[in-house]
Formats: sequence, C-alpha cells, structure tokens
Amino acid sequence: MSLPRPGTPCMEASGSTITTLRSRRNVQRARGAAKPLSMTIRAPNAAPPGDPSALDALVEAIATASRWNDAVEARPAALLWCDPKGECAPLLPSLRTRLPHLLSFGAFDPETRTGPAIWLRAAAAGAWPDVTFGPGAVPVVWAPEIGRDQLRGTEGTPPALAPLVWLAITGNVWGHRNGRDWTLRALLQSALKLDIAEDGATRLALARAAPRLLARPLSEIGQRRWDADALDGLLTPDLDADLLDWIDGTLDAVTDPERFAAFAGKAQREFGFDPSTQSRDAAAQRLAERSGAWGRLWDRFGKSHGYAGVVHLLMVREPPADFLADTSAYPRANERGEDQLRNALNGLSALDLPAARARILELEDAHGLRRGSVWAQRGLAPLACALEHLAAIARAAALPGDGAAPLAGAYVSSGWRVDRAALAAIAAAPREVDRAGVVAALLAIYRPWVEDGACALQAIARRGALPFAQPAAFDSDCDTLIFVDGLRFDLAAELHARLTLSGVEATLGWRWSGWPTVTATCKPLATPVAEQLCTGPADPAFRPLLPSGKPADKAGVDALMRGAGWVIGGFPLGGERCFIETGTVDEDGHKLGARLADTIERALDDALGVVLTHVRAGRSVRVVTDHGWLLMPDGLETAALPAGLVEPDGKRTRCALVKEGAEVGLPRIPWTWNGDIHVAAASGARSFYKGYEYAHGGISPQECVLPVLDIGAGSARRQARVAEAEWTGLRVRITVEDGGEQIVDLCAENGASLLPARRGLNAEGKASLVVRDDHEGKRARIVVLDDEGLELAERWTVIGGAE
Repeated sequence: MSLPRPGTPCMEASGSTITTLRSRRNVQRARGAAKPLSMTIRAPNAAPPGDPSALDALVEAIATASRWNDAVEARPAALLWCDPKGECAPLLPSLRTRLPHLLSFGAFDPETRTGPAIWLRAAAAGAWPDVTFGPGAVPVVWAPEIGRDQLRGTEGTPPALAPLVWLAITGNVWGHRNGRDWTLRALLQSALKLDIAEDGATRLALARAAPRLLARPLSEIGQRRWDADALDGLLTPDLDADLLDWIDGTLDAVTDPERFAAFAGKAQREFGFDPSTQSRDAAAQRLAERSGAWGRLWDRFGKSHGYAGVVHLLMVREPPADFLADTSAYPRANERGEDQLRNALNGLSALDLPAARARILELEDAHGLRRGSVWAQRGLAPLACALEHLAAIARAAALPGDGAAPLAGAYVSSGWRVDRAALAAIAAAPREVDRAGVVAALLAIYRPWVEDGACALQAIARRGALPFAQPAAFDSDCDTLIFVDGLRFDLAAELHARLTLSGVEATLGWRWSGWPTVTATCKPLATPVAEQLCTGPADPAFRPLLPSGKPADKAGVDALMRGAGWVIGGFPLGGERCFIETGTVDEDGHKLGARLADTIERALDDALGVVLTHVRAGRSVRVVTDHGWLLMPDGLETAALPAGLVEPDGKRTRCALVKEGAEVGLPRIPWTWNGDIHVAAASGARSFYKGYEYAHGGISPQECVLPVLDIGAGSARRQARVAEAEWTGLRVRITVEDGGEQIVDLCAENGASLLPARRGLNAEGKASLVVRDDHEGKRARIVVLDDEGLELAERWTVIGGAE
C-alpha cells in the first residue's frame, strides 16, 4: 500500500495498514547517513534575533520537532502534539499568531483552525480549500484530552480518532524525550529551559500565567525560579492595586477570571485573605484595622483619590468604641471631628482676642492630626486643614510700631505669612457651611492683627516718618519689566518660592508705595517713565499729569514708554526692552471680595508662566506692582466720614480728598504727586463704605509695602526633559533632552533609590539602568539631577512595563 498523496480522500486506518506504514517509516529512517536538515520553519512575524521572547523559543522548539532529513525520511504528514489533560491550552492563542499551520482537535471552528479528526487529516493533507500553509511547513496538530496511548491503532481506538492514528503513524508525535506526552510544566521546562516548581499551587498558577510568560524575553525569565507567587505576579504585578480594585468592586471573577484567580491566590498567601470565599465588606474591615500587610494596603489607598466603592464600605462602618483605639481610618470619626470643630469655630465670636487665640491652639492640638489622614487628602477634612492656617495666625506676633523701617522689615520677614495664612484658611473651606466657621475665626483673631498693624503704620505716617515713594528715574537695567496687578507681598513671596522650585534664582526686595494706594497714583510710579510725569492739581481720581498737561492715562503712559525705547506687551525678537502687564488680582478682588482666595493659586500660576517665558529666553527681569490690598471676609469695619466734608467724587473705600479746613479726625498725608494736597486715610483697617470685603487706598503694611522681584539674565538652571524611557525586561534605556552630562536616578514612590548608585548621562543624554526583579510592576520615578543634587526633570514609569 502506498502513502496517500495530498488531496486523496481520507480513510480509516486498519491494523494491517498501520503495520505496513510503520515498517516503511522504519526502513526509511535506516537508510544512509543523514544530510543536513532541509529547512527551519520560522513564522513570518517572528521576533527578530538578539533578545528573543519565550514565545520565539517555543516556536523554534516546534520547528525543530517538525524537521526531517529528506535523504532518509519522507516528509512527515504532521507534527502531532498530544495533550492528555489539555494543560497546554493557554499557549494556543499566542502560538496561533505565529504558526498559521497550527491545527487543533475539537468542535469545528474555522477561525481557530479547529475541527474533528477527519477534518484535521484533510486539512493536514492540503485537501481543505480554506486551509493553506507556507511552502515546506509541516502542519502542527494539537490534540487536547488525547494521549498517544489512545492512538496505537488497536481495536479499542474510537472510530472518531482513527484519522489521528493515521497522522501519528505518517507524521511525528511530539512529546517528552522519555516517551511521555507533554504536560505544560514539562514542555516549558524543556523548550524554554525554565526552573519551575512542582507543587500544585504552581501548576495552577502556571496555567493562568503561561500567556504572560510567553511574552517575556527569554533572557529575563530564565534567570529565576518560577513558583506560584512569581507566576501570579505576571498576571497581578501590583497585588495591592488589584486588592483595592476588588474591594472597590471593579475586579471580579466574571469579568477577568484568569486575573482574578491569580489575584485571589496571591491575596491568600500575602494577606491571609481569600477573595474567592470572603466578602468585600470583610476586606474593608481588615483594611480599616491596618494590621500587617493591610497597613501597606492602607498607605496605597491613602495615596489615591479614587476607589469610591472602598470609601462607601468604610463609610458605613462604626469606629471602635475603645477610647484608646485609633479611629483615623473611619470616615464617620472624621465627620464627627469636623462637626465638633465647626461648632467650636463658630463659637469664637463670643470670645475676646486672648481667649480666641488660646481656643484655636487647643483645637489645633485636638484636630491637627486629622490633616495627615486619608480623609483630609480626599478633601473631607476642610476645617482641620484650615485650622493649620488659623493656628499660624493665632501664634503671630504684632508688628512693631517704633519706626517705618522696623515695621516694614518685620512684615517682609514674617508678617506677610499671616496674610497668606488668612487666604489659605478661606480657600481650604470652599463649602459655605465650613467657610462660616473659618470666617468667625478670622474675625476673632485676624482682624485685630490687621487693625493693629494698620494703626501702627498710620501713627508713623502722622509723624511724617513714612517715606512714601516719589517719582524718580528708573533704577534697573532689566530687559523686561513685568507689572503684575495686585501682587501683594505675600503673593510675591509665594511667586518667589515657585521660581526657586523652577530653577530660577530671584531676589525678593521691597519698596514703599505712593500715597494714596490707588491705581491712578501708584501705577505710574511702577513704570520706567515715572520721572517724566508732572505734579497735578487736586484731582478726585488722584492722577498725575503727562508732559502735555493732560491727566495721565494708560495710553499716555504707554506712549511715553515707547518714546523711551520700550516695547509694550508681546515678546521682542531683538534686544529691545519690554514692559509687560499681567494679572487680574485687583480686578478680581473688587468683584469677588473674600472669594478672591479661591483664585489665588491660578493667579500665581499665570504670573509664574509669564515670568518664566522671559527668564528662559535669557532675559533679565524685574517684577513690580502698584499697591497691595486688604481682604476681610464679612466686610471691613466702617470708618465714619460725613459726605459733606469730602470734595465731590473724592471719597474712595480707604482714602478721601477732604475739603479744605474740614476737621475729620483722620490721618491726612501729602499726596505723592502734589505735596500741597493732603489726602485723608481711613482709620486702621476700616473702610469709608460698609460691606466691602476687599479694599485698598489706605495705609497699612499690606497696602504700602510692595514687592520687587529681580532676576538676572541666565539665572534659570538648564532645563531637561526625559524624552524616552524604554523597558526591555528589567532594563530601562533613558534619553534626556537638554540634559547635558547630568545624573539620573530611579526612585520608588517613597523616594528611595532603586539603584546601587546613580548613573551619569553620556554625551548624547542617554543612560541604561537595571533594577532587581522584586521591583517589577511597581511605579517608579526617573529623576534627572544636576551636580548639586537639585532635580531638573522627572518622569513616572512602571518597572518592566508600559508607563
């Protein structure tokens, strides 16, 4: 009987046929010396050589088993892969992408090239029109739930398997060298040279993780022992995140059974908790208790602002009644703390200043710890956060009143922090119900501090000892003069800090404002053409005059600056000096009142962006403003000033042009632009109009002590950017743009370095870093540093994986 040719109808194999075929194959194998193998099967989309993956190695093992020596053997009809327990099923999806000649035994499914035995024989012989292979490829037939013992051609062989008997005889049977069929563990150990544990937990984990294992570089996976923990780590590289996802309700056995099974196994081993049998509510209780590994999980939860399902499960739990128990993990305990604090703050209005200060410090001792809680980080402890700033105000010392310079020095040194704390306290409590308590506290302790400072400076001004600014020649050779509207000293100090963090060396100085502290008087003093403006007559708008004799307005002052060689706005392409106006703090303050506090962060970010644009272009910069302002929630107290004593249209919120000879009992200070004209100031931190939360025009450290920020050309540190971070296994190749010969480090989320030593960038800004495998799957931060250890750039990544 001759071998069937491709296209010949399939037939059942009788015992005599099997004997004949087996004898012929043996004779062919005995002839002559072997020639070099005729071919190596490689899929068209195989990974390139150099760093092959485990899948590459498995494909090569199959190709090796498919080879034959055409000098002594007939081409095998197929490579038959018997898998008695179906353990190798997880490998099939990956193999099908690389082996178009891979066929499977089972119910007919043309998409996966699967069919019954009779179909497999036809397809392997090339008799099925929709199944084609590359030239010279030997069909590979995977036979799950079938062992080679079932294909011996005896009378006990089921008829449905007879065509597979034919393939077993006319092809090669692929199995272990000891004559047994493959198990998943044996196959991967043999083909990939892996060290795999033998226990039952590892066997289950291997089935789950096999597809992920195939995707890893062979050089990486061959360097460790693979047990259940290591294998499940491929599916759940971040167990803490998976456990939180499960408690949150976003991971379950239905939506992702393989990941869930791996996760459940790891959770049982590391947390002593089995998600497959225990409830999410039970896990939430363990999370709140924070013992052992659950404490680490709580820290992870605390760094996130998500997991609403976790929050809900914790929200319904009552904190332990034990007085000594730590209840910080329970939202209800935090809510009760906020309620108690709110009531206490609202009660401050009934206390005098010393008692109110003492009470706030007592509250700080009782509630300050809650600022470090998860709930504060999630915005659920606004009053505890506001309390930090209120306590700073309660501790603040009064400003000295023995002279203008000492008072200004104390304000520039530390006094401004009190104003910044007041704004921060307001912003920390955005809800009206919470803000009311903050306002009550500010009226009790901040308003007296502001009042005392204003009265002290006014007393100095009454003596003629406050040297208000006068028009003078511009004293800076800066390339860019940036006017930031409403840049009170506390905001300038914050801007200075942000510039420093941005790698810019700036000097923060100060000067006195003009008088009165209104825009029309003081803004011209902040321009480089102040000395060209002229003394004017009494003007309810408090404006100086242009050289033409007209009242100074924006258009006129801009024209003077252009005449002096300044570019107004924009960004000069040459070496011209330019004057930039930015910011809307003063405008917003008049509109929003105390709600201005909610906009300060955005205003500072905007100002920072403008300054950095010019500094990083290599220009020297000076930043100025015209006047400061007072802000008091619930309104400034009122200063009496009868309308009949004021010139028409001469009264502002904090200053007034009083009629000649009128006795008003208020400080009257010579106007900056005409010393013969005296302007009255509202007493203390008061307003001539009722209900104003935001005002300026008067005499106070906040209004009169103005910031001056100077930044020299070339003061910005060199900028760098991590442009690329490509992982190959546990090695990351980093490319830094504009990094020069700087240093790189790889840090864990807690800031600890993951490297034995920091690495230097080469001349091309590149470096290659390798980390230990116990960090795989964890988030890390790539940091670029200068030679002084200051950070120039950062980029977050996931070790061994995608960012």
